[in-house]
Parts: sequence; C-alpha cells; structure tokens
Amino acid sequence: MRGKKILLGITGSIAAYKSAVLVRLLVKAGAEVKVVMTPAARDFVTPLTLSTLSKNPVFSEYANLETGEWSNHVELGLWADAFVIAPASANTISKMANGICDNLLLAVYLSAKCKVFFAPAMDLDMHKHPSTQDNISRLVSFGNQLINATSGELASGLHGDGRMEEPELIYTILEKYFNQDLPLSGKKALVTAGPTYEAIDPVRFIGNRSSGKMGYAIAEELANQGAEVLLVSGPSNLTVVNSKIIRKDVESAQEMLDACMADFAEKDIIVMSAAVADYKPENEATEKLKKKITIFLYR
Repeated sequence: MRGKKILLGITGSIAAYKSAVLVRLLVKAGAEVKVVMTPAARDFVTPLTLSTLSKNPVFSEYANLETGEWSNHVELGLWADAFVIAPASANTISKMANGICDNLLLAVYLSAKCKVFFAPAMDLDMHKHPSTQDNISRLVSFGNQLINATSGELASGLHGDGRMEEPELIYTILEKYFNQDLPLSGKKALVTAGPTYEAIDPVRFIGNRSSGKMGYAIAEELANQGAEVLLVSGPSNLTVVNSKIIRKDVESAQEMLDACMADFAEKDIIVMSAAVADYKPENEATEKLKKKITIFLYR
C-alpha cells in the first residue's frame, strides 16, 4: 500500500465512524489518503477528525466561499489509484447507478478513472429492497467492486444484512487488489538484518554497529513487489511499517540461525544481510566477570 493514492468517499450513514479507522489503517501502511464527503456524512463524523487522520484537507463542497478555492472533482478523480466509498448509503448507491450528480462525491465518482469499490451500509429492509439490489447489481455491471454488507445488529435494533464491512477487511481487499499483479505476489522471502550481540556475561557483549538499514530496505522492497517477508532482525532501532513483513527479533547468532532454519525450507527467496558477529565467548558467564579475568573467544 505504500505510495498508493486512495480516495475515500463517505456518505450519510452511522457507519461513517468506521471510516476514521480505515483512514488510519491506510495512512499507517504508507498510503496517501484524501477524503471526500457528502453533506449528510458530516452529521456523523467531522471533517476535522478525518483531516487530522489523513493529513490532507477534506473535500465536501464544490467551492470554499471563504477562500474562493474550487474543489476540482475531475482532478480528484484522476489523482486516485482507487476510490473507496465506505459507507455507501442506499441514497448514494441509487444516484451512482443512475448517473445523478448533485454533490461533490458523485461528481468525483463520475469523473474517476480508477477502480471504484463501494461498501453498502443501511438498515435491513432498505438493503434487501429490490430497488437497492438492482442498483447494486447495476454498479457491479459497470465494473465497480462490491464489498458486501455483513449480517449483524443494526442501528435500528434489527438483526440482518446491512452492516458495513469492517475497516480491517476493507483494507485487506484493497491490499490484495494492489498486490495481484506484482511480480513477487505469492512468493515467500526470508531476510536477515542488523547485528548480533554475543553475551560475555549478563552485562557485556561482543557486537558491532550495524544499523540494519540495508536488510530493512531489502525487506521493504520485496514486500512492495508482493512477497510475504519474514525479517529476522538483530538489535535495531528501525521499525517495520509494511503489513506484509513479519519481524522476528533475535539477539545472538545462534538465535538468528535457529529462527532462519525454522522457516528456511518453505521460502522462495533468501537474503542474508545481517552483520553477524565474527567472534563469541567460548563460555558465557552467568555473573558479571571481574575485569582481570581472561576471556577466550572463538570464531
């Protein structure tokens, strides 16, 4: 998801509160997110919340009368790599299916050149009504991707279909969409990174100043190309942001070897970039050694 441009459309539904979670998931994964709201959506979640989470202005009106700035719906439609409308109310779905364009979100939808996903959210009877189902089918026939509503307790107190899918699953659907054509999709990789620390006693160790930057960068690039990556890392201050990277922390060379061998056979790609210590004590002391004690090392 890193570097992907995601346009999130939010309509007037109580499920709009879930959109804040979705924005956070996308931004955390490295995507750039812009939000466009219908006027009714602002009754359920504030533009300030979404602007803070997305780190971008939120679009709701065609123009800002105070500043004289125009929200260019064509530009927004061309900017995005994917347009996700979640929640998509029955009203908005109907307008999308019939080409009605009476707010900024709908104008952006009609201008979008990217893949459009929509996640219905409404009450049980509204969702199962033949007109709603016809509109959903029509949107799918246009090439839009339906993220099915789930079954559960609804805001009305009824129980059944109509709940917007959870943000975590919507994120996973988007991730799969972007990864389906990547060259390393379906491949499994193992990468080692960072130094190892070989204990002399509970206080001292033999190590090096490797930062782990090279291994982490390799792991990130493999993940960006679609691979599922196991990153076996010695002590490092670096962090992992890509959800396709699983990090396993180790300290000694033996721990790194054991972690690698546990998954070695099932990997398609192996990159050993850790700076493993050249020496280790012949025996690790269980208590802090006196300064005058000789330490025997072996390579």
